[in-house]
Amino acid sequence: MNKMRKPLLTAIIPIYNGEKNLRETLNNILQIKYQALELLLINDGSSDSSDMICREYEALDERIHYIRQENRGIAASRNRGLDLARGEYICFWDQDDIVLEEGYFELLDKIQNESAQMGMCSTSRLIQGKASNYESLQDRIYSGEGIQKGLLYPLLFRGYQYDFVDVGNYLYGSVWKCIFRTDFIRYNYIQFQKFVNYEDDWIFVTHALSCAQKVVTISQAGYCWRINENSESHKGIYVSDLQKRFKALDEYVFKYLKNSIKDETILDEYKKVNLCEHYVELYRNTANVRLTYIRECHKNVKEYLYDTSYKSQLLCRKKLRKSAYRRRIVLNSLQYGGIAITYLVSRVYDRLEHWMERIQWIVDIERRHKMK
Repeated sequence: MNKMRKPLLTAIIPIYNGEKNLRETLNNILQIKYQALELLLINDGSSDSSDMICREYEALDERIHYIRQENRGIAASRNRGLDLARGEYICFWDQDDIVLEEGYFELLDKIQNESAQMGMCSTSRLIQGKASNYESLQDRIYSGEGIQKGLLYPLLFRGYQYDFVDVGNYLYGSVWKCIFRTDFIRYNYIQFQKFVNYEDDWIFVTHALSCAQKVVTISQAGYCWRINENSESHKGIYVSDLQKRFKALDEYVFKYLKNSIKDETILDEYKKVNLCEHYVELYRNTANVRLTYIRECHKNVKEYLYDTSYKSQLLCRKKLRKSAYRRRIVLNSLQYGGIAITYLVSRVYDRLEHWMERIQWIVDIERRHKMK
């Protein structure tokens, strides 16, 4: 760190039945030398030994503060942490990941030096104990319209190549790679929302980017994400009212995007891309439906596709990068194979993807291909 005053950073960690990796995560945090750190452990109604572990570590380090609540979900836990945070800066870590101190606090240093509202670091991914590159960013300072082209649009149009998008930035909407000014988040009423079961990070980050005037990024990895097959994004739970949730999600997101994006053409293209993303998720959702509900599920998918004029939306699939494997396969299947055959195509790919993400060398090839 430089000679500037070290600001207080509040790190919020929601805890839910995390006993498997929680000690390793907290041991990693105890080794962090940065003392101006407030760590909020929010226990979201765990039924395992997480409560005991959190109490134990709270007693070991005065930077750790432990809060318990009834089970309300990760979005509610993070929002409670937002309400309680005392730091000038705020970040969100997961209960089973690893913070890479040098890179993470280099990011905090740069945000402070540049008077930015937020920043992002590069990340790595931990698979069966082996770390590999996951998301590679550049050492950059973004401001004004540069934030949209270089950061916001790559998140909105991830995998799609448009002239108004900096295609060199292949970004994910994960919040744990980010540090934010706390007053910036509170002033713009940015909070975590729960519509489906995977998009709360993406909403928070895109909302923040749509409001920010200056954002910094660093090439140094500051966070290591551990793949957790028990997480909500990996559980594969069938969502019966997915179409209804899509509608609520879109209404919320479009509201803040309209305040930021003044080009109606770009907004229209995003609406098409967004619908195609919904189609892919609808088919992914069908892989987890019980046999007794398959007919009803397929009926709902068909109605949604026709209600949204799916064939006219599919034109944007031509903008997809070659590395957007699932989307290219599902959307091309919809175009050329039809609604019924795409159920089988999506299910086969789903099984193949779960198998491939366990094999390190395949993951490494996939990363290099996507980051080109």
